[in-house]
Amino acid sequence: MMALRLAGCVCSAAGKAVVAANRTLPSKVVSHSVTGGGCESRRGYAMRLELTEHGIVWRRPKYVPSWQPEKSGDLKPYQPPSLDRLRLDVVPAASYLDQVGSVTRQLLTLRFSNKQEQKRVGMYDMVRRVQRHQYDSKSIEVHIAKLTVTIRNLQVNTFRSKKNKRERIRLQETIDRRKKLLKILRGIDYKRFEWLIEELGILYRPLPRKYIRITRKESLQRLVELHGKEIREKRMAEYQATQEKQKIPFLKEKEETLRWIAETESSLGLPVTVSLLEKTKDLDQKGLVKS
Repeated sequence: MMALRLAGCVCSAAGKAVVAANRTLPSKVVSHSVTGGGCESRRGYAMRLELTEHGIVWRRPKYVPSWQPEKSGDLKPYQPPSLDRLRLDVVPAASYLDQVGSVTRQLLTLRFSNKQEQKRVGMYDMVRRVQRHQYDSKSIEVHIAKLTVTIRNLQVNTFRSKKNKRERIRLQETIDRRKKLLKILRGIDYKRFEWLIEELGILYRPLPRKYIRITRKESLQRLVELHGKEIREKRMAEYQATQEKQKIPFLKEKEETLRWIAETESSLGLPVTVSLLEKTKDLDQKGLVKS
């Protein structure tokens, strides 16, 4: 019994020593396993320093919020209308404005109107570009155009005040609504869908079939594979270059050997069984192989 207790104390002391050694060496990954009654250490996953020595560096992708144009798919920024344009409620009477003074005419422009009126004019221009006829106001294309103007206005406001959570939530809901309408239009009429996203400057990204989570380990494995592929391609190119340099001397030697065989067979009165290759004849015509 005393011998067993002493053996247990020795093993526990050895285990504590191993733990203390691991704490003093934080730059290495060491895993221990007990096999056959003894302690055996084996190397774990490769450290970052060993990868950077070979030029392999991985950094986590920068997080981009879903309301920003890079994620929402808005390729064109919001373009406000000219401030010298008339308001929409004055456009029907534009022919009578020649009879009023310049000051009154200037007061009826967008320069002296609020932001909502400018947004209405921008939305009116966008709708006129995609509507099917003059009185079209309920089609899916018109709804997508209106949502696009709203999204780009809200993006400008959100960039100015990023702490406004209410505007950001409203912007995200509008983007989701437009994406849903684009998906419906894509399933109904694909040609009109392509024309609409090109006209409005929208990049449509459908949902992926399989979600792939980005992790450090899998990304490093992929980078190591790509690095090995580049090394193989580089060495193969160097090997091909050396073979191309040795090609002409080899053909010269081969041609001399074939001619010697042909001359020997003809001098002995035997039928000639060898002939020059086509590539050798081409090189002879170019002057690369000299007789």
